Amino acid sequence: MPKLFLYFFIAFFSLAIFSNESSINYLNDDYSHSVYGGIGLIQTPTSRFSNDGEFTFGLSTDGPYKRLYSKAQFFPWLEAVLRYTEGEFLPYNPGSLQTWKDKGLDMKIRLIEESEAMPSLAFGLLDLGGTGAYSSEYLVSSKRMKNIDLTVGIGWGRLGGIDHLDNPLAWVDENRKIRGGFKDRGGRISLDRFFSGKNVSFFGGIEYFSPIENLSFKIEYDTSDYSEVEGLESNVFKTGDIFKVDSRVNYAINLKRQLTQREWVDFAIGFVRGNTISANFSIHSNLNYSGIAKTIIGGEKIRNTNLPGGEDFEGLDQNRKNFLKNRTIKELANIGFVTHRIIYNGNELAAELSQSRFLETSMFIDLASRVLANNSPKNIDTITVINIDNGIETYRTSVKRTELVESVRYGPLDEELLVFNSHHTSEKAPIILENEILYPNFYWSVRPNLNYTIQHQEKFFFWQLEALIHTEYSIRKGLYLTTDIGIDVDNNFEAYTYHIPDGELYNVRQDRRLYLTEGKNGIRKMSFDYLVDINQNIKAKASFGYLEWMYGGVGGEVIYVPDSKRWGLGIDAYWVKQREYNQRFSFKDYETFTGFLSYYQDIPFYDMRLKISAGRFLGKDKGAMIDISRRFDTGARIGGFVVLSDCDAQCVGEGSFHKGIYFELPMDLFYVQSTTRQKTGYLWSPLTKNAGARLETGSLYELVTDATDEIKTIQQKPWSIRKILFGFGTQAKEAK
Repeated sequence: MPKLFLYFFIAFFSLAIFSNESSINYLNDDYSHSVYGGIGLIQTPTSRFSNDGEFTFGLSTDGPYKRLYSKAQFFPWLEAVLRYTEGEFLPYNPGSLQTWKDKGLDMKIRLIEESEAMPSLAFGLLDLGGTGAYSSEYLVSSKRMKNIDLTVGIGWGRLGGIDHLDNPLAWVDENRKIRGGFKDRGGRISLDRFFSGKNVSFFGGIEYFSPIENLSFKIEYDTSDYSEVEGLESNVFKTGDIFKVDSRVNYAINLKRQLTQREWVDFAIGFVRGNTISANFSIHSNLNYSGIAKTIIGGEKIRNTNLPGGEDFEGLDQNRKNFLKNRTIKELANIGFVTHRIIYNGNELAAELSQSRFLETSMFIDLASRVLANNSPKNIDTITVINIDNGIETYRTSVKRTELVESVRYGPLDEELLVFNSHHTSEKAPIILENEILYPNFYWSVRPNLNYTIQHQEKFFFWQLEALIHTEYSIRKGLYLTTDIGIDVDNNFEAYTYHIPDGELYNVRQDRRLYLTEGKNGIRKMSFDYLVDINQNIKAKASFGYLEWMYGGVGGEVIYVPDSKRWGLGIDAYWVKQREYNQRFSFKDYETFTGFLSYYQDIPFYDMRLKISAGRFLGKDKGAMIDISRRFDTGARIGGFVVLSDCDAQCVGEGSFHKGIYFELPMDLFYVQSTTRQKTGYLWSPLTKNAGARLETGSLYELVTDATDEIKTIQQKPWSIRKILFGFGTQAKEAK
């Protein structure tokens, strides 16, 4: 077999170099996932990638392994996979009735993109920063020739299970001959483990895309290291099925089906190791594709407001003033917008508005501007829409009325006509008309909510389904009483009887089990929040009450966001006390002060955002949190964070340091006919840690930038390494 594979290796690169077939037309997003969750064959990877923004959930099985995974194409050249693996051949702990579980993070980076003459090349890391149970490093290359995709690669660690060749890096560094094993604490990136081991292996295979649409066949030579399970029972709780490898050649068939404009499902079934059936199911969508627009704004002829009594609002009698004000508020309400104020400022007509109907901010601006223009007196030449979120102004946009009238005559308002955050001045004092019926206001809703703990020592998944009663009492603009009450519907907490805290800090978060089991019904939040515009660029928030499910107290946040800039500064400070586990009204003895100085910066690479916060955490440890995320074209955001504090690895305990991955999805993606501005989020952290823990009160900066993030005309133009490098020169540029 080694000689046969060497011949295949030579043939592969011969075909790749001398092939005249253009691969560009074939490189659609028709490649599928391996059982590990990344784009690949069956057990082995390829150098293929999904389209930029592809987001996947999947599960696979090839006994004694079962996997649950999520994959994101974070950049066009970077694939990231988060995975849980179940190994049925071991108990979770000695004496445990649960099988062994492991979590890991994989990354694959494109080094060379495929051309007509040369194959693509990628570098990958499996189980990066985990326990090392499935860690591997590899270089892999793929070449498409018509409907056949050939792959060959070289692997270390997990993919280096066959002694094809002595580790070439060991010729330089003798220490590379020995590969590190499991890491007790996990969570750390072990650089000394990379490219180590006595030998390396050559793996590869073929994927054949059949004439039947979306159906492909796979065959691979699998070099995975199964030494940890060979000779053991495949299931630790059963006898009579000893794990063995009868063949290194695996086969599979993969079928794709389109569910909606954006969602696809893949199903693969295969035969691995010469004795085991494998299955792999995944559902994926693209976060850069919004699909066909659900709302299309057509053309409109803007009417003239010809009310007797004068050229401007001030010249109207009181009845006509009331009529114009009420008609404007009503017409805005009819399209889903809430009016706070109408402002006549000389020749400018402005309105402070709130809306939750449109994720795409330009649609809100377009429709609101039309209503204002339709109700503007003759002297008005500028229309301004002021967006209000939670009582504070997050942006304002102005357009000349004559340009608006001409632009919307045949279709949507041209965004290029809009001027952002410009403040109109007038010799006269502005006339401000309040919406008297807006406050006070009461709103409530009931929605299902899932609380859970994943990968516990007793059971992999504990869950609770609750009815979350949400109420908002708006006392005045910017002043709110918000309450969340959880009512238990069902749960599986019967066996959730213990947890094992670790580390050296007080349990500011690791008593999670007690909050879940003793607070099945409870007050998740009950707080007063006051948000205010200190001036055009400085916003503030003050909070008091039960701020979240584990803490109550008092504090606030102030941020500075300059006009038309993509950065900001913030400071927050809270005195908090830990709540009782039942989440009623009483408190425990633990109290602390927590606060941070934060810097926010939008990075003109793939619409990314950097946040750095330094200060004091809930556990009284001090340090910094570094958070980096990317926004996709649909408004979705994926990011991750790490915490570096004065609590070292021993102080932190298992996991070595606090880190996490999160994503935020617009609910608009899941609505078929209607639209919404609402978003939902999910935070995954490998372990609940006391170190690096922060208060869950939301971000004022995210509130201020939420709407402007969706405005294309004010987004930063993307940079690239190529543009930066080619921007330097030693000669003066010629004038054109």
